[in-house]
Order: sequence, then structure tokens, then C-alpha cells
Amino acid sequence: MARIIPSVLGLALALACASLLAADPSSQTPEPSAEAAQSKSNAPAKRASSYLPASEIKQITIDDQPLELLVRSWEGRKKLGAAIILPATNGTADAPGLMAFVRRNINAAGWASLSLTPPTEPPSPNFATPATEVTSAGAAQLSSPSNKPSQKVKPEESNKHLLEQEDFLVKSMSQLDSIGTDFPGKRVLITADQSAGLLISLLSQNKIADPDVLIVINPYSEDETRNQAIAEKLAKLTMPILDIQSPDGHPASIETAAQRKTLAVTLEAPNYRQTTLALNLDNESAWQNCLTAIRGFAARMSGAY
Repeated sequence: MARIIPSVLGLALALACASLLAADPSSQTPEPSAEAAQSKSNAPAKRASSYLPASEIKQITIDDQPLELLVRSWEGRKKLGAAIILPATNGTADAPGLMAFVRRNINAAGWASLSLTPPTEPPSPNFATPATEVTSAGAAQLSSPSNKPSQKVKPEESNKHLLEQEDFLVKSMSQLDSIGTDFPGKRVLITADQSAGLLISLLSQNKIADPDVLIVINPYSEDETRNQAIAEKLAKLTMPILDIQSPDGHPASIETAAQRKTLAVTLEAPNYRQTTLALNLDNESAWQNCLTAIRGFAARMSGAY
């Protein structure tokens, strides 16, 4: 009994101290003020390319959405003009690989580089089969040829998205004029993959201004009809064109490579050149070969020399 009484007294004392501390305003963590909360909400968002110098990053706005435009000035005494770079769709203005390499290294040849944020691709559909249907016999045969990839989306949905991508690019390109005034001279348009297919379509419809030189790398469209039309559209463009095809490019691009070259010869497009280069993503020496080809063709065909 003698041991229990001190324990009870100690517990009562501890509870009394805790109550006093809770009642003391100075012991409580102060609530953030309204001004502090407002200041935090107005803090600038972190740049997507925060690893780059701030001087390289400009912003354009498309449909109320801010997008990055990466700008690098020319280096040395040569000031030939600007290379407008559009990386592959679903990437960024500084997507790792060949296009980022060109963006950083074409400046020494006298070209400023303006790298655009490319349009996005729609998310891939997620096809799921209910568990109750797994053992059911198929009701119909597959409608797609066995040697072609299955259609990702319905044709009308695909066409709608392609038109949205084209509209995005028209709005992006229209905002380059004010920024490009810092770099007078010739204009070289460099693009790759599905972005190249989109720009070829826009140029053929006169929806964007013709560059002095067009460089396309592995151009294609996942839409079969549009992909087959690339060769004729490309051959009918009047500006000098360097068409770079790599053996490891997208199958849809490889499929039309021979046709692109043949039609250019048939339609007597004297300024069209097609070259084959290995452009493995892990092969920087191949990137240098590609840059050398771009620099030489751009300078020669633009009349910059």
C-alpha cells in the first residue's frame, strides 16, 4: 500500500503539468499567417528544365498553357541564322538523344538554336477482358492484317488528335517570329519521327512558313494513310530537303524510305537528298556524323556561304 500511494501522486502531478502546458499559448506551434500562405502559393513553379541556365529558357503560351522554348545563341564569328528544332512527339524541348545533341552543338557552326516543346501523344488505351469472357470463343476474326500492328484508337479519334497536334504546332511556330528577331538570317527546320510527319503535312498545306532548309530524320505517321502520303508531300515541297533515314528507325519510316527517294527523283526535286546514317541512341559518334551532315547541307543549300 505504501508503494502505491507515491505512484498515484506522481501520476497526478504529471497530468497537472501537461494541462498547464496545453493552456500556455507560448508552448503551441503558431498557425501560419494568411500573408505567409499567400506568399507560398505565389512562389514560382520549378522549371521543368531547371538544370539548364536560365538564359536558355524562354516561355511561350499555347491555349493558356506555358511551354518551354530553349534558345542558344550562335557561337564564334559566324552568324548564319537560326535552326528551329522540333523533337519527337511526347518528349520535351531538351529530350535526351540526337536532337538535344544537335541543339547544343550546332551553335559553333553559326546557327542559333530554338528548340520547341513537341506535341503529346494520346495515352495508349488499356484493353481488358472480363474474367467471365476469357474462356469464351471469339465471335469474329481479327480485321487487321497479321503483318500490321493493331490499331490503337478508332480512325476518327486518331484523325481528331492529329488535327489537334497540327493546330498546336501552328500556334507554336507563329510565336517564334518575335524571339527569332534576335537571330537574323536563314531558317533551318530540323525535326524527327512523328513530329517530322506532322510538319511535312503542315508545309504541304501552307499552314506554316517555308524554312530556307528542311531536315527530316526518320519521318513517319502512325496513321497508315498519312504515312503513305508522306513521300508525295515531301517530294512536292520546294525548299532544299535533307532526308536522314537510320536503319534502326521506326518501321513506318523505313517502309516509306525508298518511295520518298524515288518520288523525289520522279518529280525532279533537285534539292532533295536522302542519306542513311546509324543513329543508335547510345552511339554519340553517330550523332556527330548526323550533325556534320546537317551543318554541311544547311550552310550549302541556304546560300549562307
